[in-house]
Parts: sequence; C-alpha cells; structure tokens
Amino acid sequence: MENLTKHQIVLLTLLVSFITSIATGIVTVALMNQTPIGVSQTINRVVERTIEQVVATSTPSSKNTQSTIKETIVVSEDDQVVSAIDKNSKSVVRIYERGVDQSTGLATVGFVGIGAVVSNDGMIATDNGIILSTGKYFMKTNDGTSYDLNVLEASQSQTIAILKVVVDSKNPFTLSNVTIANGDLKLGQEIVYIGGETKNIVATGIVSSFGTKNIPDTSSSLTTPNPLVTATSSTSTTPEIVQTQIISVQTSVSSNSLIPGGLLFNLSGELVGIKSAYSSSDILFAPVSAINSAISSVANSQKTQ
Repeated sequence: MENLTKHQIVLLTLLVSFITSIATGIVTVALMNQTPIGVSQTINRVVERTIEQVVATSTPSSKNTQSTIKETIVVSEDDQVVSAIDKNSKSVVRIYERGVDQSTGLATVGFVGIGAVVSNDGMIATDNGIILSTGKYFMKTNDGTSYDLNVLEASQSQTIAILKVVVDSKNPFTLSNVTIANGDLKLGQEIVYIGGETKNIVATGIVSSFGTKNIPDTSSSLTTPNPLVTATSSTSTTPEIVQTQIISVQTSVSSNSLIPGGLLFNLSGELVGIKSAYSSSDILFAPVSAINSAISSVANSQKTQ
C-alpha cells in the first residue's frame, strides 16, 4: 500500500466498493428467498391512495379563495382487514331455533348458524342447509338484542335462505345492512371471514378454487328460474339433482372451525359469500350470485301476493 500512488489508491477503493456492493446484493436476494411467504406478501400488498382536501385560504385580493391539497396515505392490508371487520361486525347475527324435546315436552333452543343483515328492513341471509320452511327461529345481535324471524325463502332450489325480522314499536330494528358486492370473487382474491358461535371470530385467506356441487332438490318443481341451478330432470318422481356453483376458500382457520352461515367479505368490506353446509369436510361458500338469486326470489314472490 505504501508504494501505491494516489491514482492507484483511488482505483483500488472503487474496486473494493464495487465488489462489496455485488456481495451485498447477492446476500440480500438470498435472504429474501428465505423470507416466509406471509412477510413478503405483506410488503408487496402495501398500496397508496391519494386524498384531495379542499382548504380555505385567504389572500389580500380575496378572502374566500380555496386551494386543493393532495395527500398520499399508505394503506396496508392490515388496515383494510380491520376496516372490513369494523364495517360489518354489527350486521352479523346469530340464528337460533325453537323446538320441543319429544321425550320431556319441554321447550328447547338450539344454535343453528349465523347470518347477515342484507336490507334495511331486516332481511337476513344465511345458509339454506340449516333452515326449514316450517321452523321457528329467532336471532340475537352482538349486543344481545333478540328478534323473532319469519322464513321468507327456504326452497331447496336455492343455496341461500332469507328470513325477515319481526319488529314492533317496543322492539324497533336498528341494525345497518351489509353491502353486497357487484360481482363474484376471483381466483386468488383476498377475503375476510367472520364466524363464531358465541362471538365474532375472524380469519383471512384467499379464494383457492371454484366448482359445482350436486344437491338433491326435494321440491316438486322449480317454480322460480335460478341461473345457478340446472335440473337434470323435470319429470322424475325421485328428488331432482341440481348443480350449483360454489366457492372453495382457503383461510387461516381449519374447516372444523367454520360454521354454517359464516360470512366472506372482500377487503372493501362487501359481502361476497356465505358458508354452505354442503359437506362438513369441505370449505364451501355460496357466491354473490346465489345471494342475489335468493333475494330476487323473495321479491318476486312478494309481487305475486
């Protein structure tokens, strides 16, 4: 080093810096490849949104001048999940069935599933597999308020049942309804699940697949056309087999923890699916189109009355 000129020392310094930068890049890439998937996804899913804010300003020539200030706010996936839960937690209800114990003759109450408020006048959407058209049901809100329910739609040709809150002047209905998404989910889309038998339990995940499920239709005929249902026979005396579109969703909770009527929301807080009791071993959800079909069926039947 003592025999090197100043020019040679500068060149040597640049060479060492170049080699060091290359080594740092290689190490960084190697470490990123070993990073858990959840960490890298969290980094990649940070989004930005720009908010325009109108601020009043004063100038010598005008006291009412307004200017627009643009502010960029970083919104993480965690923020979106929390917002979706806060937006809908009060619209999630738990449904119970009243019955009679055949051996004792005593009245019984049993939990059957959860549902979502889908209209401001108290319509409740839930899994059709847990609702009987002749059943006696009531629901409880998150604050413990109880409402009796009437069954409006529980046809075997539907995958979603619709119930209606019974209200009176002493027990007015004040819950807000969820927003139903305009379209069905996409493969790989992030979702938020809200379930729980006694309190709200949440999980996140992705849409892992789509498919169809063959379901026996015990009704005599399909009186209301259903775009999701294709009957294989219309004259057989045995129960018809209908094919219904379903969603398979992978979440951070096991399938055993999911309950009938469990609700799926997108990161915008819109309802996109309802847990269906097709099979206890499958994580299956009825899509938005099934929810809208059931609501339309109720609207059509009310028009004919």
